[in-house]
Amino acid sequence: MPMKRVHCLGVLVVDALSRPLARYPQPGEVTQVTTDSLQFLPGGGAANSASALAQMGLPVKIFSRVGDDPNGAFILERLRACGADTGGVGVGRGETTPFTYVGIHPDGDRTFIHTPGANRTFRLADTERRELLDCDYLLYQDCWCMPGIDGPVGAELLAEARRRRVVTLLDECWGLGPNRDLWEQMVPHADYVLPSVDDMLAIYPGRRPGQIVSLLHDRGARTVVLKMGREGCLVSDGTKAVGVPSAADRIVDTTGAGDCFDAGFVAGLAGGLDDLGAARMGSLAAAACIRSVGGATGIPPIETLMQQLRKGFGNRPGNHGG
Repeated sequence: MPMKRVHCLGVLVVDALSRPLARYPQPGEVTQVTTDSLQFLPGGGAANSASALAQMGLPVKIFSRVGDDPNGAFILERLRACGADTGGVGVGRGETTPFTYVGIHPDGDRTFIHTPGANRTFRLADTERRELLDCDYLLYQDCWCMPGIDGPVGAELLAEARRRRVVTLLDECWGLGPNRDLWEQMVPHADYVLPSVDDMLAIYPGRRPGQIVSLLHDRGARTVVLKMGREGCLVSDGTKAVGVPSAADRIVDTTGAGDCFDAGFVAGLAGGLDDLGAARMGSLAAAACIRSVGGATGIPPIETLMQQLRKGFGNRPGNHGG
């Protein structure tokens, strides 16, 4: 039986990850700070999820856009080296590849200084629609980062994918700024919605996690997987929300944890797990990610994750969202 095919639609970014960063410089006060290390690695939701899926051993193809600059060449070479298919990535002449300076703080949390690039000009016309939808799972990874696709165009794409019986998954990234209207246009057309609770609070302020889940169902979401960092996630089919704990045992850098969760979740579905089992697989993939620097470093093969899952992770009763 052939392996399930996953297509990742989103942005590709070169990350410069510097640690440990206790504080940023302040003009006239502390004009320089010093860190111990600086690493350049692929970043962005599509890169992180695709890299994680490739490391797990699943066939994965990326649909995105980079510039014709050294950063674009670098990220494509690194993604190919890990086994991801970059045949759906366009190269914009005279454009720059998105870049992010990532400050990794002593507790593993991170902050970003981001420079957009070819993501601003990325359009679905840049890729063959039939090729994009020739998959089993379509992971729309970076809502709020692709202004030429987010909103009505992205909603129509997800709707067409579902008509073709492709399983659709929608996530977001702070990107160019949270936008409630764009998000809510797309939510009804995804089989799974997998946002970060912190980003949801930017558009639904003052809500508790369980209230956010209910609100997303009210907006048309079928299944919601609300990622809550150290608190794990809530998985809801619209009748109840069940908590799945975090599997994190050591935190070095939380960059890409949510993207690797998404990859693990898709891998779990592709491996025949139910939604809760897939969420546990996602937690294991995220835990592997944050043990190292980078958005998708050191992700084990799917067989290893399945073995960890069979040992009993997350089998204790989850908490219901409040």
